[in-house]
Amino acid sequence: MLAVLALAGWVRISNYPAVLGSGELLPQLDGDSYYHLHRALETLRHFPRVPHLDPGMNWPRGAACPWADGFDLGAAAFAAALGGGSPARERLAIALWPVLLGLLAVAATLRLARTVAPGARWRGAVLAAGVAAALVPEGVLHARLGRVDHHVFEALVMTLLATWSLRRLPGAGAGAARPPPSPLRIELEGALVSAVAVYGFTGSPLYVAIAAGPLAWAALRDGRSLGSGGPALLAGGALSAALTVPALLDHGQLLSFKLPTLLQPALVALAGAAILALAWCARAGAGRRRARCWGVAAGAGALAAVAGALAWPAVREVQGALTGWLLHRDPWLDAVGEFQPMFRGLDGAAGWLRAYWFLGWSGFFLPAAAALVAWRLARGSRRALGLLFVTGCVTALSLLQNRFDRVLVPFLAVCVGLAVATLLRLAAARLPWARAPVWAPLALLALYAADPPSRALLLRAPRAPLAAEPFVEAALDLRDRPPPAALAPGVFTSWDSGHQVQAMSGRPVIVNGFGSYLDAAEFSRAEELLRKGEPELEAYLAEHQVGLVLAGAATLGADVTTAGGVRSFAAGRLDERYMVELPLSPLLVAGSGIPGWSVHHLAHLLPRFASTGAVAGMTFRLPFLWSYERVRGAVVRGTAPPRARVVAELPFTEHRRPHVYKAWTDAASDGTFELVLPFPSRYVSGNVRSGDAWTASLEGGRPVRFEVPEAAVRGGATVVVGPVPPPVPSR
Repeated sequence: MLAVLALAGWVRISNYPAVLGSGELLPQLDGDSYYHLHRALETLRHFPRVPHLDPGMNWPRGAACPWADGFDLGAAAFAAALGGGSPARERLAIALWPVLLGLLAVAATLRLARTVAPGARWRGAVLAAGVAAALVPEGVLHARLGRVDHHVFEALVMTLLATWSLRRLPGAGAGAARPPPSPLRIELEGALVSAVAVYGFTGSPLYVAIAAGPLAWAALRDGRSLGSGGPALLAGGALSAALTVPALLDHGQLLSFKLPTLLQPALVALAGAAILALAWCARAGAGRRRARCWGVAAGAGALAAVAGALAWPAVREVQGALTGWLLHRDPWLDAVGEFQPMFRGLDGAAGWLRAYWFLGWSGFFLPAAAALVAWRLARGSRRALGLLFVTGCVTALSLLQNRFDRVLVPFLAVCVGLAVATLLRLAAARLPWARAPVWAPLALLALYAADPPSRALLLRAPRAPLAAEPFVEAALDLRDRPPPAALAPGVFTSWDSGHQVQAMSGRPVIVNGFGSYLDAAEFSRAEELLRKGEPELEAYLAEHQVGLVLAGAATLGADVTTAGGVRSFAAGRLDERYMVELPLSPLLVAGSGIPGWSVHHLAHLLPRFASTGAVAGMTFRLPFLWSYERVRGAVVRGTAPPRARVVAELPFTEHRRPHVYKAWTDAASDGTFELVLPFPSRYVSGNVRSGDAWTASLEGGRPVRFEVPEAAVRGGATVVVGPVPPPVPSR
């Protein structure tokens, strides 16, 4: 067992160069890890109080965090225990928190396998299950160093709930010499596990419902109340309700599936009441059992009708959870990758390839493994049958939403471990050495080591620091080089980068990874904003007290198309139709205009930062992301031939890569022109540097040099330019 845990620990911390190598702790995989880090650190500051209302999101109104408290409170407590008051050590401890939970999940998988395995002679199957739990790709990815997200917590509590439920069933386990757990112990364990599950993840009533299946079957078989698990779930519901009170007092909502409320504890308690009702029916004699069951059904129906009439909001919340969340009919969730069905939108081999990358070879072996377990074990073991029931339920959830494949990993591991041990026991009829317990875990270790998805985790962990992703890089720039204090504090960025920007820059954002759950109307406005024009953008930013915009190919490149569906790039170049039809398309190119296509520059956005990474396949160097400050812009006035097109140009560099910023206007009939320029000459901001002077010219004419001081750009001052001469006639 220690060797299995050591293996699991090694693969889960082998990515440390990517997390710590740059000198800055970088959470892994997605923005949720960043917000969990942020929330855990805030909890540590106010320990043991978990912040429920965050003024830094849905800016400037703020919003309640949809997540339950338990995961972040546990991370903060772990950091308090190991950090010793050092901020760096506290952050490292939080990064290690998912690793610890991952090891506990592997240990829980070993315990589940011991619960199901028929006797001590199946010790090899138990160890093989541990090896599988240690090496299945999804189990590793979501328990690695820096992957600070509650998915690993879900896998742990589902495994604990299933083990608790299956121990209620008859059947000899690998520890058969031990006496069965006492009824009181069953109830205490169930109350604690169910309460912790709900306190750590608001979707846990779904896992409780799955675990209640074997409990309901056992209650119908023996009619026992104490030790049935029913009192445990009643107590677990009450305890989780008590733990939820601080959140209720902060956000003020009693019943909601989007927030930690009384809805989740009530559903857990309802499962407990249902189990007790089934036990009460089972205790009746043969003549009275049917009458009792009809009475329970009638009482449940009447109670449901009364509850529906008196607590219709609760019914609607449950319906919303099933349709909007579980069936992902919420428009935002329907576009989020982890909520997609395993094979949705993928033709043929692509769907299978994604499943293969998530679960490795063992994902495809699961049906055969389940069949072997059913054939060899389920006929004589109710626990093995219960394992197949739970595995089937979680598999169905994984096919519905691929996020649940992380929860499937422990059950996949146990089925695979039992199946491989079964095959070796069958082979032992001709190969007696195959009966030794060591061969099952060694066989699985060899199979995972040869499997490409697992090998990528085992052998190809990064050995050098990785560059921060563009949004994190921009957020760190905002943190390390704060803009002027007079600038509005808010940041406008895409929803899928909001967590990263808020956590790493310390600045508020409008939208983030909570999507439409915070404010559906505001989320919709933000999503549509990049399809509007500059006046609408300016009005929106002013309304929301936003002084900074993060945008570029990372936000416009693939997600924002024109009304006709035109995308930003074609054949390694900017698409002319896209640039013309989308008014905010200059966000791709530092806000610069394109005079030849009559694309205007963005007059109030000053580029202050460019990402290190650039778009691949372009004929010119184009950063993924630009960071802009809102400025009033210097008003440049001058004269030129009537109705002539005046083009102003400013050379600049980002990361020493040369570019030219362009702005243009057409002179009036009296020859006057006016341009609002947001980019100062002689400007230095991190990796962005501008030239000594602007030039203004007509096509083929002599340029006129002029300077635009930074103070003029920020203060909206006027800069007068001498007459722009007409083109020199050709001879």
